[in-house]
Amino acid sequence: MTARTFALALVLLLGCAKATPGATSPESSSAANEGEAAARSDELVSVRPEVNDKYLLPDAVETWTANLERERREVIAKRDAIVAALELGPGMVVADIGAGTGAFMEALSGAVGERGTVYAVDIIPAFVTHLRERAASGGLANVVVIEGSPTATNLPERSVDLLFTCDVYHHIEYPSVYLRSLHRTLRDDGRLVIVEFDKVPGKTSAAMMKHVRQDKATLLAEVLAEGFVLEREIETIEFEENYMLVFHK
Repeated sequence: MTARTFALALVLLLGCAKATPGATSPESSSAANEGEAAARSDELVSVRPEVNDKYLLPDAVETWTANLERERREVIAKRDAIVAALELGPGMVVADIGAGTGAFMEALSGAVGERGTVYAVDIIPAFVTHLRERAASGGLANVVVIEGSPTATNLPERSVDLLFTCDVYHHIEYPSVYLRSLHRTLRDDGRLVIVEFDKVPGKTSAAMMKHVRQDKATLLAEVLAEGFVLEREIETIEFEENYMLVFHK
């Protein structure tokens, strides 16, 4: 077994969510079995088998905190505007899918208030540990960190008002299976908001053209195919590298 195969197998085996000590775990029996069911599916074919390998390296937290949270990164520079566009309110439940190092944690926590809940979901064990430490040190009592899997959010069905994912979609290895998990996780009147890198020849940098798997049309086709409905594109934020789409069930 190669090192990469072992690492990915470890991530899959650790797919069951583990909430912070003392907190109530949000998994249900159906969510706990969701990743296993997906793994048996004939559709479980990775579209980018190596896309998340770099996050499994020993220094990943330090390296990617510096990279993902640098002020010149467009989504960080426009973070306040992005969160405002989510139209969150006190008491809402929001899930940050692919929370990474926690760049949006504090902003989302403040937006939903003490009565709300932020689920910070990630599949990388080191990021999960870091997110828990960051929430604890920041006194963010309304943040619950969840270890998801590459095929499932590991959140209960119909438990979230808004699913938010920022520059993460191109890291989803199993789009159709994972989108179905997102659809099940969302409440019937909930929304899915995707901020993603644009991929336009002649506009997008050569590095991002290579790194990002799908263009906007491909993303739309994949998301709509799994039961989501496009509500609108956020055009009030002047993105140069990204776009922001709002979907509902």
